[in-house]
Amino acid sequence: MKNKLIISALFLMFICVSSYSQDTVSSKDAKSFIGETKIVKGLVAGVFVSNKGTVLINFDEDHPNSTFVGVIKVASSIDYANIKKGVTLAISGKIEDYKGKPEIIITDQSQIIKIE
Repeated sequence: MKNKLIISALFLMFICVSSYSQDTVSSKDAKSFIGETKIVKGLVAGVFVSNKGTVLINFDEDHPNSTFVGVIKVASSIDYANIKKGVTLAISGKIEDYKGKPEIIITDQSQIIKIE
């Protein structure tokens, strides 16, 4: 009985890990998944706040050469204080195309999965 419980727990853990990895894509590869809901993970190259208050989180390289952008719209209560240049960030959401560049619009704090 104990062996079955251990095997079941390991199997469940394997399923969770493999499903997470299938839904996670690199910020450099996000362009291939436009229209899909994924977790995008990559290195933050910079955080820019526009005059209107929109927050742009550029991945891999600074604007205009970033490979992917996380967008926090004006008047949002999303806490982005810990997101700084050089951290690895994972965000979830639908990958959209904006002027030829993939982006995820962050509308809820839960979309920020991990900051390393």
